[in-house]
Amino acid sequence: MLGLGTVAALGALAEASTPVALPGPGPRARPDGYDVVRENARCEQCHQEIAAEWQSSLHRLAWDDPAFQSAYALEAQSFCRECHAPEHDPEAVSNGARHIGVGCVTCHVQGEQIIGARSISASAGHHAVAGDARLATTSACASCHQFDFREPQRALMQSTVDEHRASPYARETCQSCHMPTVEDAEGHSYRSHDFRVQGDTALLSSAVRAEARRLGDDGIVVSLRAGRVGHAFPTGDLFRRLEVRARIDGDGGPIAKPVVLARRFAMIPGENGPTRIQVGDDRLPANGDPRHVELHFGEEIRSRTVQWEVAYQRMDGPMAQLFGIDPAKDEVIVARGTWSGERSQ
Repeated sequence: MLGLGTVAALGALAEASTPVALPGPGPRARPDGYDVVRENARCEQCHQEIAAEWQSSLHRLAWDDPAFQSAYALEAQSFCRECHAPEHDPEAVSNGARHIGVGCVTCHVQGEQIIGARSISASAGHHAVAGDARLATTSACASCHQFDFREPQRALMQSTVDEHRASPYARETCQSCHMPTVEDAEGHSYRSHDFRVQGDTALLSSAVRAEARRLGDDGIVVSLRAGRVGHAFPTGDLFRRLEVRARIDGDGGPIAKPVVLARRFAMIPGENGPTRIQVGDDRLPANGDPRHVELHFGEEIRSRTVQWEVAYQRMDGPMAQLFGIDPAKDEVIVARGTWSGERSQ
């Protein structure tokens, strides 16, 4: 077990060497006797404001998230643990380190070094920090946010890094949106560690630009394109999707058949068993090209009011029920509007 004195010494050593690895899937390189849970708690004791942000983050809940646990119960793959519980001991059946998810130590303790985006010299009561500028770049996020399905599959399970390269924001880092600069109570600037996505309606809504126009006598076209977002939308988990829907004359009026924008996959036979391939992707592309979604009501809409909206969903209804999630409560409305006569508002 390493105490604060040993940690400080490791920090001093780190000043003179090059960090061995960026954050990534487990197993992580740890010195002999390193108690992950204890040392992560030590980080929290000294960095309380940042720790409070992290405690409510999806990184902290990477293992404990109910939706992930439901999925893992159905398909317990080792590579799921590698990203969702990178501190987990692969030799242990159960390990408390799983429950810190992606912890402080996951990103800031690599091998025998304490790292940050810049170097900080040791001082009384404070350990040194080895500077690695890569920690402030997309490279720090890449290994957990883009990866393949395991063999014999032939598709990316997540493709966020490739999407980012293709976006107008390719020169900006992931951190610029997901770790914005904030100030502590004393006015010191630092990067936020709440990693907000799912619970941040404003951030999700900024990713979509949408407008509607009439289509013939019985429908509308909702035109969507990516907004201020450095990747396709939605990105990440392959089940995430947008549902575009509309109704006439408010609650109780006729509803058009919803249209879903998502990635689509198919299984094809192979020598080593079925192989998954991607056969479609009509999400909002990172380059800003539009998607035009047609919604038909089967009756005249002229001189009537049409309300339309775009919902961000982590998964479809049947899967949400399987995972014990209420789809209506889980989704986020990221765009909405009203079409009336010849006007879209």
